[in-house]
Amino acid sequence: MATVKLCSSNELTKSEALKQIVRDASVDIMVKDCLGNCGQCYLDRFVKVDQRIIVINDEEELLDQLLKAASEAD
Repeated sequence: MATVKLCSSNELTKSEALKQIVRDASVDIMVKDCLGNCGQCYLDRFVKVDQRIIVINDEEELLDQLLKAASEAD
């Protein structure tokens, strides 16, 4: 199972794609106050998947990347 970390101020934490992944339980989601990437967080929407930073442009891409990470972790 992949571990996905998001900053609590990241708007992706409220996305429908993320809610779908949580319902499916295919990845372990952790929302933290800060991931230590404040400069990047200010500029980009991103998630950290198993310590790898993935910049996300929209919810569809978020879903694709999380499903890919989940399948790689199996």
